[in-house]
Parts: sequence; structure tokens; C-alpha cells
Amino acid sequence: MIPPWLLARSGGQLRTAGITQCPHCRVPVLRGLDAEKCALPVRADINPIDEMGEAVALLQGRATYDLVGNAQKKELEHRYEWHIRNPRRYPVLAAHKCGSPLPAIPARAPEILTEAESNDAPF
Repeated sequence: MIPPWLLARSGGQLRTAGITQCPHCRVPVLRGLDAEKCALPVRADINPIDEMGEAVALLQGRATYDLVGNAQKKELEHRYEWHIRNPRRYPVLAAHKCGSPLPAIPARAPEILTEAESNDAPF
């Protein structure tokens, strides 16, 4: 099933990512260029992944992409190691791999420590 926010606008010009079907397995994917310069055409799964899903994708040898943009224009930006270790600003998608959907991993709630539970020294 294709999420409604993704159906709002499909690809267009230059780097805009568009929804299409994988030519091999026929599942919906996002297709676009992964950079401004020296770009490669890539296909990404349409379901965003959390941090654990990204770790699984990277262990499977799949690239990950930030889905950058607004309702009218979405672009895929390759995630480098410095993007991965920083807080997320955009939904993250994994490169498409036929017959290997990522497992649905629910996002964990952030842990909130009170001052009494913190391991930091009080000084």
C-alpha cells in the first residue's frame, strides 16, 4: 500500500523523486537521483525506517537515503556516516532490494533519565 503523503505528488524534473514500480518485482518504489553532482539513479523502498531498520539495511549492504523536500517536491539524499550518527531531520528510506523487505521494527520511545537516575557526577 502506498502512503497518502507519497501519492500527493509523483516525480517531475531534475532530482525530484517519483513513485514507480520496480521493473523486476513490481512493488512500488521511489526512483530518483541520489545527489546534486555525480548522481546515480537509485530506487528506495517507500516505507520509512527507524534507527534499527537503518542498521539492518546497512548490514545487508543497502544504502540509505534521507527523503528531503516538501509536499510538492521530494529528493533522495544519500546518507553518509556523518548523517547517520547525527539526529535525524528527515524520513529515512533504504535502497530497494527485490524480495528482501526490511522487517517492520517499531520505533522505540526515547529514554528519559531523571537527575536521580543519571550516571553523571553531581559536580
